[in-house]
Amino acid sequence: MDEILSNELKETLSIFETPKFMITKNEEDEPNSALVMTWTVYQGNQLVYGDFMGHKTKQNLEKGNDKIGLLVLKMNLDNWNITAKFDSYHVADEVYEFMAMTPLFRYNQYTNVRGAGLAEAIWVGEKQGLSKMSVLLTYLRARLSKRKVSDRATGKGRMPPAVLDRFNMMAAVKILGYVDSSGFPRAFPAFGMLPASENLLVVDRSEERKRGIDLRDGQRVAVSLVTQEPAAFQVKGEFKPIDRKTAAIVIDKVYACSLPRPGLRIDQPLLEPDSR
Repeated sequence: MDEILSNELKETLSIFETPKFMITKNEEDEPNSALVMTWTVYQGNQLVYGDFMGHKTKQNLEKGNDKIGLLVLKMNLDNWNITAKFDSYHVADEVYEFMAMTPLFRYNQYTNVRGAGLAEAIWVGEKQGLSKMSVLLTYLRARLSKRKVSDRATGKGRMPPAVLDRFNMMAAVKILGYVDSSGFPRAFPAFGMLPASENLLVVDRSEERKRGIDLRDGQRVAVSLVTQEPAAFQVKGEFKPIDRKTAAIVIDKVYACSLPRPGLRIDQPLLEPDSR
């Protein structure tokens, strides 16, 4: 198979500070989105990542759900979508040693790689770009669209104040993960996403439409939320189109995705441990 990774994408992947979002799925096509900074090129079209906090991600892969999606997002907001087939986890071999010698693990006494996951990239989308102005506009459109959705509160999926506050930040990175019609997990940046209530997000659909995506009513989605603070979250729920410009996500699960308790379910009012 010809190499499908461009030199620019290879270089971007080699920078461990570059955010890389990994989307997996379970047997019911429930997507799971995780920030996995360790993805890099192994050789040819083979990609590798170091596993040390992604319990739900690993669980999905080990159950045979080998289709994965990656969204690689540069600091200037240029981004690529990659679809790949997961191959295997490696421990105490050359693939593991390759990952263990990368800067994040080699020079950090607080992170120890548990295993190295190997995958084969089978498709790479064209590089997409986002300007600061487009981020501002999509944020403002989402803010104005709050009036299109009615407030609602249920006994599950209620986001705690820390999550609500971060969703309101224009600079917060918000990535929407889903499973496409071919069964592959995919993702796109969704900066125009704001809370309308404790368990309802309003979404500006301009980026979805720009990419030729048409998410279905009731489709399961997973949203990664990352800020410059050392805290990350994931919410899951159902996508609800309102019109061609606006949609809502009805949240039913909220997770912490960073130390000290990655994978902890933090819905209010019921707090219960769960796997991310």
